[in-house]
Amino acid sequence: MNSLAIIGATDILKLKSTLQEMIRAGLDFECKPKEINPAYTEKKISSMLDSSGQKYEVCALVPISQDYNIARNKIKSIPVYSDVHLLDVSHELYNEFVKMIPLLPDLVLPNIFNKEANKVSLKSKPSSVYLGVFVNRKVQVQTGSGTIYNGILKNADSIGVFFEPEDDSAPLFITWHDIKKIIIPKEEKK
Repeated sequence: MNSLAIIGATDILKLKSTLQEMIRAGLDFECKPKEINPAYTEKKISSMLDSSGQKYEVCALVPISQDYNIARNKIKSIPVYSDVHLLDVSHELYNEFVKMIPLLPDLVLPNIFNKEANKVSLKSKPSSVYLGVFVNRKVQVQTGSGTIYNGILKNADSIGVFFEPEDDSAPLFITWHDIKKIIIPKEEKK
């Protein structure tokens, strides 16, 4: 870790946007940003750094791999939605904040810190299909318990499917919560 960013924001969305801009600018984080008490942060940085005097709702400590000068230049080039204070290793607050990093909880923001997690994997996501086009067609419905029903799909909506089994038993309404998958067999060519 060559430098440390202290970010203070009036809301979590502004903090998230600032972190995203830092990542886009090419800054590498040593670990996930850590959540730190805003009152403590305001007190520390107001006495030592130029502070905007704003009351923060959320603050984060971000250990940065790049050295101070590179990080400072990259931060100057991005739009920031929060106050960003950068400390180098020679700053007197640097060691105090670095000692706190292992003790602080990770800042909870969804998938913005791991560049690999942001890549969409097409193979891992099932495709969404509008089932209305398959009404009155033969389908197989597999429930969470493993039971497979063969029959005709009569209706599909946001709650579940209405289904007539092919064994002429009573029609079933199965909620999406109970459905594991719906298999639509290929039609045979005549």
